[in-house]
Amino acid sequence: MNIGIIVLSKTGNTLLVAQRIADALSAAGHTASIARVTVAADKPGAPGSHQLVDAPDPTPYDAVVFGAPVWGFSLADVMKTYLAQIPALGGKKTVCFVTQHFPKPWMGGNRALRQMREACAQKTANVTLTGVINWSAPTREAQIAELVAHAAAL
Repeated sequence: MNIGIIVLSKTGNTLLVAQRIADALSAAGHTASIARVTVAADKPGAPGSHQLVDAPDPTPYDAVVFGAPVWGFSLADVMKTYLAQIPALGGKKTVCFVTQHFPKPWMGGNRALRQMREACAQKTANVTLTGVINWSAPTREAQIAELVAHAAAL
């Protein structure tokens, strides 16, 4: 199966999780490639005003993994912009995850994940797995390992 892992990552935390997912998928015999969403300015500006430099096309993939950080207790505005502009996904299996600094998912992670799921649902994705990685939690490595294992099993 050809799986696209499309991420927005500014600090590298989301990208690290994406790489671990890609490694696990590759070990399971899938073709997994990471593509990054990027913007023109280092500070993207007001919501909806983002000029995307790289907006990967999810249509060539059999399944898609979307990953993004939590900004201001919500899904990063850049990822919202990206998800709003992609074509319909036609029921593709989709995995969504977010990374956040705070130690508990209810501190923005759950809300951001809900926003990501809703954006994917509007694009007719079949979201089969979601996850919140709490970067400052002592259980961070276990959270990553669990997400990776479940994603590889799909």
